[in-house]
Amino acid sequence: MGKVVTFRSGSALLLLAAAMVGIAIVLEGTSGRLINGAGGVLWFASAANLLIVAIRTRSPAWLWLALVGLTVLVAFVVTPSALLPTLLGFVPTGFLIAWLAPRDRLLWAVMIPAWYLPAHIGTAVTRAAIRSAMGSDAPLRTDPPPTASFVPLLMVICAVAGGYLATMYLARHRDRVGPRTGGSGSGN
Repeated sequence: MGKVVTFRSGSALLLLAAAMVGIAIVLEGTSGRLINGAGGVLWFASAANLLIVAIRTRSPAWLWLALVGLTVLVAFVVTPSALLPTLLGFVPTGFLIAWLAPRDRLLWAVMIPAWYLPAHIGTAVTRAAIRSAMGSDAPLRTDPPPTASFVPLLMVICAVAGGYLATMYLARHRDRVGPRTGGSGSGN
């Protein structure tokens, strides 16, 4: 029961954080910065919450490596202001990690966007450091397009949709692909 509640609370925190970051993109000035900061803190809290749940599942090391690889991949490819790369990045990675997970598939799909922000910050700093070392201008932030406010929430929705598609596909084709351990886990 505790795992389900924590998965749900971590997912709810992530959705709230994504909505707050999206709202902050639209707002300007102090209020936008405050909401963005609060959203960022909630995003990191949801990532920590979901990490605790994932650790409790005692999943294999290769699944953790897949999570890290897929998260870093989308962090390098998807900018937090682009709609199409968000769709093309998060639906397939949510699908793939859920497909690979032996159980708790939606948990693993939600982990992709939850850990996107820490990975994105790390890649942005790395890119800026490389540009600076090469003598180029190294800005960390640009003015977002108007559609950018939808992207944080879309990241979460797309990853969950990909995870859900994988879960449904595996449930329908269980006889063809053989039994998978644990089904979709504790309701997720």
